[in-house]
Amino acid sequence: MTDDELDQRVRASILAEEVDTARLQRSIRERIRRPRLPRWAFAAAASIALVIAGGVAYLTLVRPQTPPICVAAAQDHQREIVNGEPRRWLSDVNAIQSLAQKQGVPASAISALATTGYRLERARLCFLKKQIFLHLVYTKDGSEYSVYLRPPSGLFEGSVRGEGPLAYFETNRVTAVFVGHGADAMAFARAGARVL
Repeated sequence: MTDDELDQRVRASILAEEVDTARLQRSIRERIRRPRLPRWAFAAAASIALVIAGGVAYLTLVRPQTPPICVAAAQDHQREIVNGEPRRWLSDVNAIQSLAQKQGVPASAISALATTGYRLERARLCFLKKQIFLHLVYTKDGSEYSVYLRPPSGLFEGSVRGEGPLAYFETNRVTAVFVGHGADAMAFARAGARVL
């Protein structure tokens, strides 16, 4: 038997078999009959996706982020005040005011903050993001607050801003970052902004 004869025999036997396509036809007809989602459902899904994308874009692009200098101040406050890592501090008010003057921070700012009801405990120089700040520690009602001051540097806009335990602002005399406990830091910063 030659290859051609074998091919013809195989072809004839395959064609001789009857193929039942009824099940396949039924399946296709059922799929055709199934109701499709209305076009408004696709429009609603697209609208929901746009709203979600807009919310994510707002949170990542539009909403003001905490300035890196404030994050560094919060970390420094955690290490030095909350965790109590040993540091050399000045506690004499005259020495603190002299240190402030040397750093370009008006000495009057130190006494002005004392008029807000918070008591100055100690101070030292501190590096935050490669910038020198005067780190002041104030107390009120058993809580400690860190105030970081430096000459105006254009880091922030004028009004008091912040969230949680952070608040910050800049005047024509100082750049200030306040770190404390919850809304108390914001209250101290607002009082500080009025006197600075």
